[in-house]
Amino acid sequence: MIDSVQEGIDRANEQLARVEQIKKFKILPTEWEPGGDELTPTMKLKRKPIAEKYTDEIEALYSS
Repeated sequence: MIDSVQEGIDRANEQLARVEQIKKFKILPTEWEPGGDELTPTMKLKRKPIAEKYTDEIEALYSS
């Protein structure tokens, strides 16, 4: 699964400027459902709750 996601990211990165490219990612073991902690009912990201809930994962991506 990770290889498949990486291939998609690599293809997308070819179309982006270097500063816009995805360098690191992590696949989370949960699904984000509309109306849940991460998404509004209209599928918009709830940025503050995401940042709070996934602080450790986000910091690990930036520190490695």
